[in-house]
Amino acid sequence: MLRNLSENLCVSKFEGINYDQWACYEPLMTEHKSKRQTWKRITGLMSAESMDSFLAKNYPAEHATNQFCDIIN
Repeated sequence: MLRNLSENLCVSKFEGINYDQWACYEPLMTEHKSKRQTWKRITGLMSAESMDSFLAKNYPAEHATNQFCDIIN
């Protein structure tokens, strides 16, 4: 399930036996106007700590790290 961090950014959780991993997505721009937003994956699977660092580095103005911390806690 995708969880929105902003209008242009979301994450999804992949649960493992001993740990969880996360992937990040952004909107896929298409020519067709559809009712549902299509998302493209922009990262591979990452630990929560790695995802937090990725978001802080690449999306600081969107407060994505704060939103992500709210999701994982």
